[in-house]
Amino acid sequence: MSTQPQRAIDAEPDDAASTTEDIRALDQLFDRLYDKIRRLAERVRWNGTNPTLNPTALANEAYMKLRKDPPDLAVKSYDEVIAIFANAMHQILLDAARRKRAQKRLAIDLPETSALPIEDALTVAAAVEELGRENLRQAQIVRCRFLLGMTTAETAAALRLGKRTVEREWQDAKVRLGSKIDSRKE
Repeated sequence: MSTQPQRAIDAEPDDAASTTEDIRALDQLFDRLYDKIRRLAERVRWNGTNPTLNPTALANEAYMKLRKDPPDLAVKSYDEVIAIFANAMHQILLDAARRKRAQKRLAIDLPETSALPIEDALTVAAAVEELGRENLRQAQIVRCRFLLGMTTAETAAALRLGKRTVEREWQDAKVRLGSKIDSRKE
């Protein structure tokens, strides 16, 4: 009898147990941090991108997204967990913007409900991606401050930076991002 199939069988429960533990940890953190996550969802920009994604729905969508592929939260600080949820919300809003833009391409006439037009939201997202290739820290700060509506203190805590560093990098990032957006619109 070969031992190889037995190893494969033995490996599956460990992976499943690990995933189950990660999901359980995520569930517990979401319960404890729900109010903070929901308040963050209220401040996220482009909140008109999808009218069904009110702050409660956005917080819950982020939770469900993370639950499908739970991150390892064992060594994460409180601020890192909040940043993980904030990033998930950002991804959900970008996906909603892409879907809405695709619907417009299909000549479906949708009412404009976004405070920031979809084209502008996607232009900003592309400019942030480009900035991230040049300066990852500035792109992370832009995501936190502009896209997710985090304060300087929240951004500093989430990224493990000093508040003065965040302020200085934020000022520089705004200038660089502005020039990238202007060049994309031309």
